[in-house]
Amino acid sequence: MYEKSEPGFTDKNLKHVKEVMTMRTNKKILIAVVLCLASFLATAGTVRGFEGPLNIRNSFPLFLAIGNPSIISAKGENSIDLNFMYSSTYLVNTSEEWSFNLDLEAAIMDIQIRKLFFGDSVELSLDLPVISFNSGFLDGFLESYHSAFGFPDYGRSNRPPNDFLFKVSHNGRTVVTGRSGEIALGDIKVGIKKALYVKDPYISIYGSVEFPTGDPKGGYGNGTLDTSIALLVNKGIGDRVMTYLNTGAVFTDGFRAEETIDLEDYLYGAAGVEWLYSNTLSLNTQFFIQGSPFKNTGIRAIDEVATILSFGGRYRINQEKSLEFSFSEDTNTAGAPDFMAGFGYRYKF
Repeated sequence: MYEKSEPGFTDKNLKHVKEVMTMRTNKKILIAVVLCLASFLATAGTVRGFEGPLNIRNSFPLFLAIGNPSIISAKGENSIDLNFMYSSTYLVNTSEEWSFNLDLEAAIMDIQIRKLFFGDSVELSLDLPVISFNSGFLDGFLESYHSAFGFPDYGRSNRPPNDFLFKVSHNGRTVVTGRSGEIALGDIKVGIKKALYVKDPYISIYGSVEFPTGDPKGGYGNGTLDTSIALLVNKGIGDRVMTYLNTGAVFTDGFRAEETIDLEDYLYGAAGVEWLYSNTLSLNTQFFIQGSPFKNTGIRAIDEVATILSFGGRYRINQEKSLEFSFSEDTNTAGAPDFMAGFGYRYKF
């Protein structure tokens, strides 16, 4: 039988052994924590690159098929995008010549395909919009939202909630009569982008042709061929911030629906900032402005410039796939929906 007085079995020695074992265990834990932290920091510092501006288009029903420009990157890419935009619009107003009656929600699915050619200096793009106007379900929420923050409701409370209305008349003759719940193809757009300067800032020129594939009588198109041209600039600020600047013009012939209406060419501009928050998440802020293609209707919400402020970002699943989210507000209460919410999926190839 061993005695405590024997070497290695005194209370002092046992305490020392326990302390050594504890120190070794703590050291292993500390090393593991350091390695995990180092791995995390290394991963967090591995930026996968900028994704470009958010895919946000002005979903105002009357402007939707008249060129419908948006902020885009000067740099081309090979990608397929599926973008879903949901918006709410209320405009009930009458002037001497015009009557605009819009109380609706719009769901728009954009299928966008981009492909690089000629050493990545030229990008061809195809945009196929699918549109559905409907009575919606958001009137109660919007009434509470406007009331809570003291925002005007544009007279929405004067109409029955979630009741569909889409009719535009000129001099007593109907121009557009929308149909609730119908799903239809909009005007298909083909674009070409050519790089002019590929350093910093990255500069390109962009042109597009929008074909009259949508039914103008239902508000899905304008019945004419529209073209556009724009100058695009990407300017980096450090390693994690990219700015996007667009300025352009849309050339349109008219609105040929139940009644033919002459339209005006208009200018547009946009600015955006993308911040690489981490290797998987980028955050965006964008501002878009466009003139009105309609001529002096006498209704402010149609005649004045449209301005849209957007916030959102992208979550990168991996190098090829990412998810997009956005929320946009009509800051000038003219020429744009009351709000727009967007979701999207991108695949790079």
